[in-house]
Amino acid sequence: MLHVSIFVNDMAESIAFYTEKLGLKLLRGPVHYAGNCDMAFVGKDWNAYIELVFDLEAHPPYALGNRVEHLAIDVEGDFARAIAALQAAGVRVVNGPKKSPGGERWIAFVEDPNGIPVELLEAIQR
Repeated sequence: MLHVSIFVNDMAESIAFYTEKLGLKLLRGPVHYAGNCDMAFVGKDWNAYIELVFDLEAHPPYALGNRVEHLAIDVEGDFARAIAALQAAGVRVVNGPKKSPGGERWIAFVEDPNGIPVELLEAIQR
């Protein structure tokens, strides 16, 4: 697992909680994606982190149980081939493949059997 993404009501308050109270580092952000969302990333390092998302689009109020947006997993090797193989195996691709909002790597979303979105990210070459 790479990260968990959660919706937040107040980005500054959430960053303060995770960094000042829980001792995580602000790895990046907040970054503003016009018309979409604001995002910040907190964690010990980029090996496992929390993606904080303040949704700019209209939506019902968040309640306990609907704050987890998705799971994320690195995909090693040829990203397009991996997505094609998943589709051939009957996995529903709900978004992508496309470049991530920052344009740094390929991204796609698939759906697990429970309807939970799983973000697949092109692995960063380290």
